[in-house]
Amino acid sequence: MNSDIANRMDAFWTDKRRVVFADSSEPKSIEELYRLGYNVKPCVKGRDSINIGIDLLKRFKLCVTTKSTNLISEFNGYKWQEDKNGYLLNKPMDNNNHAIDALRYAVTMVKSKPNVGKYSIR
Repeated sequence: MNSDIANRMDAFWTDKRRVVFADSSEPKSIEELYRLGYNVKPCVKGRDSINIGIDLLKRFKLCVTTKSTNLISEFNGYKWQEDKNGYLLNKPMDNNNHAIDALRYAVTMVKSKPNVGKYSIR
């Protein structure tokens, strides 16, 4: 529920003006969280946005805290699709990737405007 998301967000920070990037395929959720006072913006997804986002993540040294157990688990289990002969395709498996997707949305949105403001991606 979006109210549960809002409660979790309240537990992590008090400044509701902070920008939160959310999956653009959930416009009703984005609007509800916005109405609850959060500065929620939809991420921009386009053609091949997953591969573009993954390529962008690979360009940086990512510092992940040990408390980010879900993200660590997803990175350790990330897989690419294979063809019938076992050759890797340039297409990631679309499962067990929610934390990676969130990281990808944030980095993609921040890096699309590289000279605007200071960012800390948590």
